[in-house]
Amino acid sequence: MGEAIQNFIDWVKYFLKGQIPFTNPVLILSVVLIIILFAPLIFKRIKIPGIIGLILAGVIIGPNTFHLIDKTTSFELFSKTGLLYIMFLAGLEIDMQEFRQNRSKSFVFGALTFFIPIIIGYFVCMYVFHFPFWASVLLASMFSTHTLLSYPIVSSMGVVKNRAVQLTFGGTIITDTAVLILLGIITNVVKNELSPMFWLKTILLLATLILGCLYILPIVTRWFFRNMEGQGGSQYIYVLAVVFLSAFAAEVAGVEPIIGAFLAGLALNRVIPHNSVLMNRVVFIGNTLFIPFFLISAGMLVDIKLFFSGSGALIFAGVLSGVALITKYFAAKITGWIYKLSKNETRIIFGLSASHAAATLAVIKVGYDIGLFDKNVINGTIILILITCLVSSFVTERAARKLAIAEKDKDDTKTEKRPERILVPITNPDNVSRLIELALLIKNQRSHEALFPLSIVEDDSNASINLHGSKKMLEGIVDQITALDKKVEILRKVDLNIIDGIVRTAKAYAISDIVLGYQTTPNSSGWVFGSKAEQLVSKTDQLVVVSKILQPFNSFKNVIVVFTPNAELEKNFKRTCLKINRILKQVGNSIFVYGEQKTIGQFQININDKTFDMYKYMPVESFEEMSFLDNHHNNDELYVILSSRKQTVSHDYHIDNLPKELHKSFEYCSFMVMYPESVESLSGNQYNDVSSVTVQENLDKIIKVKDKITGIFKKDNTEK
Repeated sequence: MGEAIQNFIDWVKYFLKGQIPFTNPVLILSVVLIIILFAPLIFKRIKIPGIIGLILAGVIIGPNTFHLIDKTTSFELFSKTGLLYIMFLAGLEIDMQEFRQNRSKSFVFGALTFFIPIIIGYFVCMYVFHFPFWASVLLASMFSTHTLLSYPIVSSMGVVKNRAVQLTFGGTIITDTAVLILLGIITNVVKNELSPMFWLKTILLLATLILGCLYILPIVTRWFFRNMEGQGGSQYIYVLAVVFLSAFAAEVAGVEPIIGAFLAGLALNRVIPHNSVLMNRVVFIGNTLFIPFFLISAGMLVDIKLFFSGSGALIFAGVLSGVALITKYFAAKITGWIYKLSKNETRIIFGLSASHAAATLAVIKVGYDIGLFDKNVINGTIILILITCLVSSFVTERAARKLAIAEKDKDDTKTEKRPERILVPITNPDNVSRLIELALLIKNQRSHEALFPLSIVEDDSNASINLHGSKKMLEGIVDQITALDKKVEILRKVDLNIIDGIVRTAKAYAISDIVLGYQTTPNSSGWVFGSKAEQLVSKTDQLVVVSKILQPFNSFKNVIVVFTPNAELEKNFKRTCLKINRILKQVGNSIFVYGEQKTIGQFQININDKTFDMYKYMPVESFEEMSFLDNHHNNDELYVILSSRKQTVSHDYHIDNLPKELHKSFEYCSFMVMYPESVESLSGNQYNDVSSVTVQENLDKIIKVKDKITGIFKKDNTEK
């Protein structure tokens, strides 16, 4: 059988004599792109994960089979970028809330997936294959490593934020870092270079790498994004440069570049909103170009002739593969048993951690270079890589598909009484981009409803001209939204009154949320809240978000959340909490939550913050003076204020007045005010309940006068 395969390969090479390996860079790139295009499509048609098609295509075109393409320097560059991209995206897309809740689980899984394979592997290498001590330890450590080769599968299935996936990401870094440090120790022992200076150097360099990536890099990135707003291409190049620089810094620190790439992902996790154009660019380019290059490159390492070169090589490779898979299965199974994970969650942990590639190759290559391993170990490892990658792909895809179906039933859209349909009235061209970005931030990623930008003009003599002038602006909005693979339905309306037009449009299209810009109008007493927004809030029952955002969302350092008293008594409080939490998960480094103790407690329950340490919770007894906000006057801070409509149980004059005070006192302050949806439509009783409205307004005036008098007395007492 082996001779027949070799004869076929030789015949193909003879037929292409003088033409292979391809040397024309245009032809090489064309062949690779055709593989990236068709291999996943063909294999998906026969119910096989697409990444297997890319790996097997690499086997076919690689130097060990038909040798159509050599692993040139340029090819290696794309391949290395793909590997770094996998680890970078793992850190970038990790849900920090979920990660914080599961960090102890990540450490446990990291310890299990490190110690179980290395202990069992050591005894197999020592007593079955009779390797020397250090060779046995190093070869056993290879079983502990794994590469997130199946990451594209969980990403495409939309289960990246599942707790099992999150703890696997954390465990990957723990076990790979431990193996790579052990690799450095063994290398220095064999070379007789292990000394106190080695330990000091390793600890200092690793500490510097972690400090630089997790604390300094976010600060620099926010400054860059704030000053390069609108420069989409420059922002992406910056992100790519950060990945490579962090990877290089990791090499300098004595660990593999993949550790630096993962740290870069963690550093930018809270700087790049997940529902943003930049995030879409990062993920799209990685999944369509760089990562497929890496998968093809991994396949090019495999030599299928080894399967037919004798029973000894096959037995050795089979034992290595069996140990690698069984030990990873044990680690996943024990983790699932300890934390009572579901069967599919346990399987996805095993699937993600089963594949061996990058770190495994690093271990074997170093062992070969220092003379601990021979070519038989290299060949067996290459077969191990192929087998584990295939198993990983199959297991991960099946488990991810079942998890995706299960999570769809528990999606938080189930808590909503109607589909999430967001209307964005556009009146000022200057803040269009920010309004759309905000709408995307609060939108549930799993919602398939369209976004509804609305251009509405008053019905006067210039109506047709104004409506035509909005066309180009709306075209730009479509480009921005479709770049994120989101649905969009442009609405253009003419109405006698803009507010009534928005209200009628919201009813006609069953809108659930309205996002609009903050506008102000002057009067005799100074600047007050825009009358149009107040009218809209009083005439609608949808959730209304009024925003004044003066800088990119990815440049805010802190977010201050203020809850109106008794907010938890509103029937739609949970839905509002989920929307606020979506914003907080994507914006800001430090989150401060102010409100009454009972309100904060309900917020914590609604967002499932079991550890009570995701955000900094600050209970407030009185909102009369707002003195707790004196420490938050930085331009890089965003206020998220949960107010309420008048006549509701949670309405409070001081919270209602807070946006006006912020706008008047701090010119460059950014904030958004959220008005939760009403249980009953206010638009239907706005005229029937005038008396209660009047009473509420008079109460507000009395409170305002009382506050002024209190302030005067305090001032007099201070002077005395």
